[in-house]
Amino acid sequence: MEKKPSIMGRMFDRIAPTYDRLNTIFSFSLHKAWRKAAIQALEIRRDDLVLDIASGTGDMALMAMRRGGKVIGIDLSCPMLMHAMAKARKQGFGTEYAAVQGDALTMPFHNDTFKTAMMAFGIRNVQNMEIFLNEIHRVLTPRGRLSILEFSMPERLPFRWLYLVYLTHVMPCIGFLISGDYEAYRYLRDSVKGFPAPEIVEGIMKGRAFRIIQSTKLSGGICHLYLVEKQ
Repeated sequence: MEKKPSIMGRMFDRIAPTYDRLNTIFSFSLHKAWRKAAIQALEIRRDDLVLDIASGTGDMALMAMRRGGKVIGIDLSCPMLMHAMAKARKQGFGTEYAAVQGDALTMPFHNDTFKTAMMAFGIRNVQNMEIFLNEIHRVLTPRGRLSILEFSMPERLPFRWLYLVYLTHVMPCIGFLISGDYEAYRYLRDSVKGFPAPEIVEGIMKGRAFRIIQSTKLSGGICHLYLVEKQ
């Protein structure tokens, strides 16, 4: 599947109603701990302006707001953002969360706007990682921090083999049964398998004037946390 914003946006529009449920099922609820680790790494302080890229249904944004941050979420999918806004209002954060439908490669924000930025499970969906990182560098303040969570492939055997079976055969079937959209979860499988290894991602980040603060495997390498600082 091409990673054009229009195609990605429509795909996430289709799966928005079941997105949260499937996240919990696929990760055996581990995604909550992964998100918590990413938020803790950012050390968000009260009234910090936080950019949540690929905001989705707002789980990262809610965690940041509970720490006192004010969040602007950007996402290609309007239905996803509608879920995020509904969650924020329900939990009493209606004025702390603003949603913008847009492309992370061409964000409608001024230079040096955000002290912190975050992205959970979205970097593998961008058309061009270098352009994306340039754009993040532009909107972050000097020494601003970015945390990124992304799926990765475990290295140790036999865990890697077991995970590949789960990723290749089990996840797309469960995704289809619950969402009715096999194509979306086939894309999930292929995008995870095709995403660069952490050391390659780190090299790209360094080449875009980011300093690596933390690069950590989570849950045996199923997920990876990157924490970087604008240089």
